[in-house]
Amino acid sequence: MASGSARVSASSAPKSIWLPILGLSLVYSIIATAAFFLISWLVADLEYALSGALAAGVVIGFFAIGILIAEAAGRIRRSWAMPAFLATFVIKVFGVAFVLLNLGLPDWVNRQGFVLAAAISLVAWQVGEVRAFMKARLAIYNEE
Repeated sequence: MASGSARVSASSAPKSIWLPILGLSLVYSIIATAAFFLISWLVADLEYALSGALAAGVVIGFFAIGILIAEAAGRIRRSWAMPAFLATFVIKVFGVAFVLLNLGLPDWVNRQGFVLAAAISLVAWQVGEVRAFMKARLAIYNEE
């Protein structure tokens, strides 16, 4: 086939931006959590490190659920993904606050380690999310 007659297909937006965002955010958060766990175990103790692991699990679960719901809503209709993501976020904030305030934390949890690890995991997750959004190619179109 001659080089002048080759067809070039148009590029398109990925089917979903949510799963790559979830993947990259998980990688960043897990790396930060592993570093916190190892350092806190060496510097403090295992209880401190496990408290941090519990906090990171709560943070990761908190954000992953929102992204998975956005993915599911986006499969039904692309324009529903962001509203579903935001609504889930609001519901989760109240849900997590309710659980932590009413049920509390187990007695073995070191509160300082819990809060510090939650903050570290949260920042790492957000960095991963922002980097993934920056890499995403968003198709702008009118579905209506």
